[in-house]
Amino acid sequence: MTTNYTTPGAPEHIRADIEQSRADLGDTVTALTGKVDPQTRVRGALSSVRSRTASGVASVRAQAPRVGRAVRNRPVPVAAGALALAAAVTGLVLGRRAAKARSARGRRLPAFLRR
Repeated sequence: MTTNYTTPGAPEHIRADIEQSRADLGDTVTALTGKVDPQTRVRGALSSVRSRTASGVASVRAQAPRVGRAVRNRPVPVAAGALALAAAVTGLVLGRRAAKARSARGRRLPAFLRR
């Protein structure tokens, strides 16, 4: 912004420009403070999580009666699926335990260092 301050009344123009610049700078600082403040960021994140959780709960509640009817109408496939899921989880847990045990055995000291 180019202003000619050689005209009469120039000091008033300068003061007005300074006040406008101060107001703009204050707005910028306020906006940056809101973005950097950890408490404000945490509140925003919590608000987002709450809204997503609420929408997910509403979706589950809306579908629960339909799922209940499907289970009552066809219990064998649902039971088979639940059994398969349980077997998969058990396999993963046991596999991790075995891998951990193998790893621990490999870290033993050589015989000549053990006494």
